[in-house]
Amino acid sequence: MLEALFGSEKKEKILFFLISHGEGYPREIARILGFNLQTVQNHLLNLESGGVLYSRLKGKVRLFGFNPRYPFKKELESLLKKAMAFLSEEEVRRFYRPRLRPRRTGKPL
Repeated sequence: MLEALFGSEKKEKILFFLISHGEGYPREIARILGFNLQTVQNHLLNLESGGVLYSRLKGKVRLFGFNPRYPFKKELESLLKKAMAFLSEEEVRRFYRPRLRPRRTGKPL
């Protein structure tokens, strides 16, 4: 839908993921969207170098999210949210709905 604007359908889906989850790490994004990890990392690093995203370390994991200092952050978020309204409910449920609780590990408390 917005791939002509962003230059890539994968970049569009990564941005949809980040707008719906707030933050994410490359391996999680690649696993959920079914993309190659290297492709996701490259897109995230390109967006970070352009100032659109920020990254921070949380332990040994690098999390990515929208840069609050990006001058067009509100407009970009608004565009992505509007575009998500045109996605099928199945696609939104499958890829872009954040988990409400952590996974169960099976270990007794």
